[in-house]
Amino acid sequence: MTRITVVGSINIDLTNYFDDWPSVGQTVTALETRISLGGKGANQCVAAARLGGDAVMVGAVGHDGFGDDVLSRLEMPGLQCKVDRVANTATGMAFIDVVHTGENIIRLSAGANGVLDADMVNAHRDEITGSKVVLLQNEVPVAASLAAARLARDAGAIVIMDPAPAPVPMWGRDILSAFDIITPNAHEAKLILGSEPTTLAEARDAANAICETGVGTAIVTMGGDGVAWSSKGVTGDMAAPKVDTIDTVAAGDCFNGALGVALSEGRSIEDAIQFAVCAAALATTQKGASVSVPDRGEVDAFLADFG
Repeated sequence: MTRITVVGSINIDLTNYFDDWPSVGQTVTALETRISLGGKGANQCVAAARLGGDAVMVGAVGHDGFGDDVLSRLEMPGLQCKVDRVANTATGMAFIDVVHTGENIIRLSAGANGVLDADMVNAHRDEITGSKVVLLQNEVPVAASLAAARLARDAGAIVIMDPAPAPVPMWGRDILSAFDIITPNAHEAKLILGSEPTTLAEARDAANAICETGVGTAIVTMGGDGVAWSSKGVTGDMAAPKVDTIDTVAAGDCFNGALGVALSEGRSIEDAIQFAVCAAALATTQKGASVSVPDRGEVDAFLADFG
């Protein structure tokens, strides 16, 4: 196995499931409530570990009960924790509402994720420089992500940035060019380019345009429609397999974790994207964030059918 280091957020997720969205001022009763491990960083790291990677989590949690909880949930085969405990700061939290279509609304409270800085990242340089792939997201300060990207690139690692939640204003060329691969969804692509792709063909054009900002590879994810990409002048798109979707929470995180695993194994960008698409599709068939991630055997079997 080759190391995949994730530098990013760690949350406790409080997820409520509803039939439909409530109106303003309306009180509704949740069908179900779940408390689980979340945060885009933790979700991606769990995905990398469950899909066969040698995963390392670099991040921060508070000195509170939720911090103890998330660290215990991160104890799993294939995953090492390099997580700082921050005094007088709460562990990050996400408040998630999901309706019967699988659509969701997420409200974040950054907590310790918001104090992760370049010095804390640099303290884990050995893990980062010893990695084949480094995964980043935008739920921690961008200065921390840029510090990780510099260490990773200097060591020859592949740097993947998931620009979610979307920065407003969107990063300029000086930041975007710090990453080897960027994986925006349609909304995030709109913030980069000014217009939102609505089809795979438009997403392919968007990926091309994003590469003009200095990113080597752009992969635009289009939810249930699939993905489109541009990499070193080569473009393509891929429809997503049809599955019985019940919850799309963390499907994008599963995609990124799977992409990192496939690239760490030396797969081509197209093969890596296909592996990631199948993993993300399977994740939508289960409720929850990190707990929805399929294992390697499930994805390999599904990929064989999909291929």
